[in-house]
Amino acid sequence: MSVSYRKRGKKNLWDYRIFDKNKKVVASNSGFKTKREAEIEALALELKLINGAIIDKNITFYALWEKWLELTVKPQGKADSTFNKHLLRGKFIKEYFKDKPALKIKASEYQGFINKYAETNCRDNVSRMNAEIRNVIVFAKRDKLNIEDFTEGVIISGRPPKKRKDEKYIHSFQDYQKLVTYLEQNLDLATSIVPYLLLIQLKTGMRAGEVAGLTWDCILWESSEIKTYRRYDTARKRWANPKTEESIRTIPVDNDTLTILKKLKQEQTVFIENGTITNHENMVLVDLNYKIVTNAGINKHLKQILKDLKIYPQTMTSTGLRHTYCSTMLGMGVDIWAVSKLMGHRDIKQITETYGHLIKEKADIENNKVRAVLTSLVKK
Repeated sequence: MSVSYRKRGKKNLWDYRIFDKNKKVVASNSGFKTKREAEIEALALELKLINGAIIDKNITFYALWEKWLELTVKPQGKADSTFNKHLLRGKFIKEYFKDKPALKIKASEYQGFINKYAETNCRDNVSRMNAEIRNVIVFAKRDKLNIEDFTEGVIISGRPPKKRKDEKYIHSFQDYQKLVTYLEQNLDLATSIVPYLLLIQLKTGMRAGEVAGLTWDCILWESSEIKTYRRYDTARKRWANPKTEESIRTIPVDNDTLTILKKLKQEQTVFIENGTITNHENMVLVDLNYKIVTNAGINKHLKQILKDLKIYPQTMTSTGLRHTYCSTMLGMGVDIWAVSKLMGHRDIKQITETYGHLIKEKADIENNKVRAVLTSLVKK
């Protein structure tokens, strides 16, 4: 980065220009009475540029996205699988907008971009792309870049998802009980840790990485709760930050679950003492044979259980247990805001989109209560 100064015009006023490493002008101003005044402003801008500020009004949208990724996403230490999704979205942005300056993108052009992305992506993916671009725009505005929010009013579309929403979780409470009973009757640390993992996910609604990342200090014996504040990447065998701030939470569990965990801890201690298991990080779910079980192994185990028990959908992954927990809580009348908090969601939007039919059933019940109250008031 370099700066040049010059005196111009009849009034001999000073101006400055700041160049990036490619000799491109990224900032300039004129009309200073003295060179010192120009130097003071130029130095301040140069420092901002060095610290990542966006001053270049001709910055391409892709370059803006790159800055956002570098300064706001990378420091979060997200799992590689999550970070790679950002990179794929960035690749599409680069291919579509090429060297288009961010300030010159119009709403109509952006709608065309979203429509193009929707041709090969489901609605959820399109929504995530749109949310990411909105975050980039907010990031740019915080840096005083006078950019219009061209995402405002965009119409989101997309291909149908590979699985319908109602194929992602167990619908029958009887099947929920059947699966819980089966898992409780097949808990054997010497054979596999997977049934323990599946049971905890079914009883808490935690994400698979959150369950895998449980350590014994997360079990709050006195208050009958389990807390989660981080995840474990089973593929790369390393810790990861929680998905969101709301993901840091405590979840109530029943006495049966606590009893199972106490027995597991006792058995694990015996295996540790005789050298069969090493557990330097105090993890709850350490497998005797395979140490930390991968998601692929967990899903394979679950699908076989579902097939044996004739529980549908039989293609459900362990994430479906999280959905099953949520739908069961809603179906049994637990308040939607409470369920949202237990799931680690920011608000109830995701729940209403996925479980709209259950919420409508609940709303119908409550509406009938309102009618009953109104009727009783009239009679009095």
